[in-house]
Amino acid sequence: MIGSTSCIYNVFVLAVASFLIPTDANGFRGNDILYGRIGTDITLMCNAANGRIVQWKVNGSLVVQTNSTKVQNGNLLLLMASLPVEGNYSCHGEAGEMLHSTQLKLGYPPSKPLVHCKAQNFYRIYCSLAKSHKEFFPTSYIATYRDPESKVWNCTTRVPSNICQIDNPELFSPTPYVINITAVNSVGHRSTLLEILTPDIVQPDPPSNVTAEPVFGSPRRIKVQWNYPLSWNPHFELKFIMEYKLQQSNFLSRMETIEKEETITDAITAQMYVIRVKAKDSLDFGKWSDWSSEVFVTTWTEIIPTTIPAFTMDYMDSHSQQTVFTSSPTSIILDPDVLDKDAVILISIAILVGLLAITTVFVLWVRKKSQEAHEANVLMKKTLPYF
Repeated sequence: MIGSTSCIYNVFVLAVASFLIPTDANGFRGNDILYGRIGTDITLMCNAANGRIVQWKVNGSLVVQTNSTKVQNGNLLLLMASLPVEGNYSCHGEAGEMLHSTQLKLGYPPSKPLVHCKAQNFYRIYCSLAKSHKEFFPTSYIATYRDPESKVWNCTTRVPSNICQIDNPELFSPTPYVINITAVNSVGHRSTLLEILTPDIVQPDPPSNVTAEPVFGSPRRIKVQWNYPLSWNPHFELKFIMEYKLQQSNFLSRMETIEKEETITDAITAQMYVIRVKAKDSLDFGKWSDWSSEVFVTTWTEIIPTTIPAFTMDYMDSHSQQTVFTSSPTSIILDPDVLDKDAVILISIAILVGLLAITTVFVLWVRKKSQEAHEANVLMKKTLPYF
């Protein structure tokens, strides 16, 4: 909560503002210009002697007295003044001589400043403001802040975007900074007090230089890299969320990391992906950054040309009567995963056929050797003599 020191601080700012605004809330007289507040009663004074007959004109025409426009003691009273009664007023004597002239301008007091403070890093706080309605009059601002040690400082301003800038704020003080922005114009003033703690409002800029590229030979992988925001001091570590999806899909995948690169491993071959990254202080202070710009990447795809060897063409010609081709594309795009599967099947079949052939040859060889041995035994028995 804002304590008694804040009250004194606010009184100080209002005292400064009092030098810039009128004590009369309904009108403020400058050099022959009267600034009035819309919806209030405005009195235009005429330098005429008491009892002197006076005529009033606006933009050269006589002012017609109505329920909302009256002349009292030579002065012109405009009740509940609205914007159409603005103009150049003059009062005249009986002979038509001009006694006094005034330009009347109407408007509103400034709206209460809508102040928003942000820290792109831990070394600088920016506070900007927005107006809630048109004020018609030029508005100036008094921007000050009270630090955790209760010292009051003028804000360093950067026109036109920032109304207050605090350099090198105390990072982890439990006592907040108090920002006081007072808007002042010719018919009034309004102030906004805002308490802030730096760790609560720090919000990095989006990560920079986000790039993505397919991984050669790996149709399901995409390598993504990025850098810290240029406005962020790398001594304070960031964490990141990488978000990716198929270009034509609404399903999002996310990956959280403290590294500056990651590899997507569940992509689909030959498809375009959309990728973006955001950042936040790794200790979870403050807010997530906005998303980086989106990057687009297509996963790796192998392109196989349709060039056919000559011996294959000869074979095809010799069987042309039995084979009919309905199309002949210039190139065929195949999924490398499918190619790997087919290759494994073909190799397996070739191995099986080879093993079968070797087994057959071996069995035939064994049988032949067995027959030869049997025949040799038979011959030896026939040649042995009997005793």
